Amino acid sequence: MSLGGRPLRDIGEFALLEQIARVAERPQPSLRLKLGIGDDAAVWEPRPHRWLVVSSDTLVERVHFRLDWTDWESLGHKALAVNLSDLAAMGARPWLALVALGLRGSERDQEIMAFYRGMRRLADRFRVEIVGGDLSSSPQAVTITVTVIGDGPNDPQGLLTRSAAQPGDWIGVTGPLGLAAAGLRVYERDLRLLDGSPVMQEAYNRPCPRVREGLLLRRCGVRAAMDISDGLFGDLPKMCQQSHVSAVVDLFAIPIPNAVKWAFDDWQDVALRTGEDYELLFTAPPPIFERVCTVFARAGLRPPYRIGEVIPCGEEEPQLFVRNVLGRVEPVIARGYSHFSSA
Repeated sequence: MSLGGRPLRDIGEFALLEQIARVAERPQPSLRLKLGIGDDAAVWEPRPHRWLVVSSDTLVERVHFRLDWTDWESLGHKALAVNLSDLAAMGARPWLALVALGLRGSERDQEIMAFYRGMRRLADRFRVEIVGGDLSSSPQAVTITVTVIGDGPNDPQGLLTRSAAQPGDWIGVTGPLGLAAAGLRVYERDLRLLDGSPVMQEAYNRPCPRVREGLLLRRCGVRAAMDISDGLFGDLPKMCQQSHVSAVVDLFAIPIPNAVKWAFDDWQDVALRTGEDYELLFTAPPPIFERVCTVFARAGLRPPYRIGEVIPCGEEEPQLFVRNVLGRVEPVIARGYSHFSSA
């Protein structure tokens, strides 16, 4: 019997998440719950001075991946990478992973072994242990759910969150944007580009979680961050909403590779609204931002790109603005990738 209500495609993913939070969260949550629904990961204090950081993601065939676009080893890599990225966005260190697979039954055992080899190789890079999970029949599509558990500092202000951006902060990203989205476009349209196709496809199939960068951001004193999974123009507004601030982004300062610009007329939408970059987006006061640049360079990492600044929104709703090459500032419609959306 139907309970009524609106179709999910009319509500959209993010409005649905807000409704879920209102129903799922207790009116008076446990004092051990330090951070619940709404950020990249949840934070729980099982005992004094011990914080656990937990995240879970699901990949669904024909929604997040297609087996004719990727191989099983790359799929194992990506399934773990997207979860590690959530912990990186919190400045947490990952330790354990659990993997639940829904399989048709027609897969070959060596394909599943390749899946776990790809996951194992990435886990070894970050000293993560794969400790269990579940296997289930899924006749319609392969599904992959990974849960990652890590830990963070005991200081309540120590973790990176979406709600800590402040007016006057500079906005930074840890790497170029748009390669993964361009890789998806290459697959969707069966393109053969003169420049960049292999790099784009690799970025789409094997994203690099910025775990080390997240730890360094936290140690440098950064307090606001998230990973870019739904596009810069989809994710930065989420940070603005949770921090109750607005932001101005310099379009010419956003690191979009020339290969993306040369390949697509709508390169801005490809790079800024499609997502799956899994770079870290963060804000910090100028002295801390400069410290981050110095520490990254000393660690052998490319310093982050400064792409804009956080501004107050007053009594108005948080808003995202873009400054073009002529210095003109214009509002941007905050839209990135969203499940269920019909738009």
